[in-house]
Amino acid sequence: MAWTARDEQILTELIVQQERERVTPKMDVFRKPCRIKLARGGRAAGAKSWSAASLLIQRAHRTPLRIGCFREIQRSLEESSHSLIRDTIVRLGYPGWRPTKEHINGPNGSHIIFRGLKDIRAAGQVKGLEGFDLFWIDEGSMVSHDSLRMILPTLRRPGSELWITYNRETELDPVDERLWNTNREDVLRVELEQGDIDNEWFPDELRREMEADYERDSDEAEHTWGGQPRRQGVNAVMRRDMIRAAMNRNIEAVGQEQIGIDVARFGDDNTVMYRRVGLKTIERRGWNGQDTQRTAKEAWDMARQDPTMLLVVDDTGVGGGVTDRLRELGAKVIGFNAGGSPADRQKYVNAITEIWFEFPIAEADIPNDAELMRQLSGRQYDYERGTARKIVETKKEYKKRLGRSPDDGDAILLTYADRRGFLLDDKHRKAMAARRAA
Repeated sequence: MAWTARDEQILTELIVQQERERVTPKMDVFRKPCRIKLARGGRAAGAKSWSAASLLIQRAHRTPLRIGCFREIQRSLEESSHSLIRDTIVRLGYPGWRPTKEHINGPNGSHIIFRGLKDIRAAGQVKGLEGFDLFWIDEGSMVSHDSLRMILPTLRRPGSELWITYNRETELDPVDERLWNTNREDVLRVELEQGDIDNEWFPDELRREMEADYERDSDEAEHTWGGQPRRQGVNAVMRRDMIRAAMNRNIEAVGQEQIGIDVARFGDDNTVMYRRVGLKTIERRGWNGQDTQRTAKEAWDMARQDPTMLLVVDDTGVGGGVTDRLRELGAKVIGFNAGGSPADRQKYVNAITEIWFEFPIAEADIPNDAELMRQLSGRQYDYERGTARKIVETKKEYKKRLGRSPDDGDAILLTYADRRGFLLDDKHRKAMAARRAA
């Protein structure tokens, strides 16, 4: 059969429509069935609300759905997602949709409403939502525990889903406490990065605004653009602007090679290992649910079975088995004891505190990773009672406060340390000593 002009037109229309329906790649997982779907990040990170609206309308255009679009407080329709949904329908080129001031109806019977969760609670209107297929909560950092307690059991139809998009306000936002920082298997989590890392449509105008915000107040900019909680606690070990600078740094990979390994102790913790060359971190591996023998093999492979390369393993708990196996394989390995004595006993209570405070953040080149930023900037410290010695919170305390273990944070610190301080060459040791003395 000959290829006709009409065939060409149809193909062109399909390609154009596919482009219209494309969303930021990380948000594509929202197309898969899952009870709860969360997407968080800073302003314009991954075009999260834009992508969620597109995915929602694409689905509702093909399948009749009853959808509730919510915010915690909605004083007027202008404060809802109504205009975003309406604009999305136009952008996608879908015919037959009928927007009104109260709701939006699709040609196939789909029905979308817009409400404030606080008003629903106050009016006792939750019963009217039990037959809905999908709830989308935008600006989810503001949603309260009371609203989540109300909405989760209300969404009960088979295959129904709850979507929440947000930029964190604090480390204890209800959506993080109840959903993100849990072990629920029915929660899909998408962490979106700033700028054009996860948003290819990020405009130059926003880039200029982002750069200006970082120059004016880098800590606030980490919230606005980087998706971090609004302010660090006063007892945070590392400043976010220093971490961001290390993530943006690009230095030559020259010098000593070393691997740091943080071994998982519990079922939901992760084993993580990093490799560095000089002060540049160049490789990461991580997994969950692997035995110590397999972990030792992975580490040995990362070291390219080089008996001269140093591997530093968190030797506390099950990590001792990894250390022992690496020694059997012929590796040059040091077992790090987090509770062991620090090199500087006047300043620090234990070894883990010392490697946190002495990490060469002003010189290192580390991966630009949102979870690593979260862990490094989130670790808190205190002072030993009756002394001026510092002590960082334990992994257990951190996990209780934020819901996840700081496995990446500890692993990358071990990549630069032995049991008694940092293994830098003489040049870097002298530079760090001079800086501390200044």
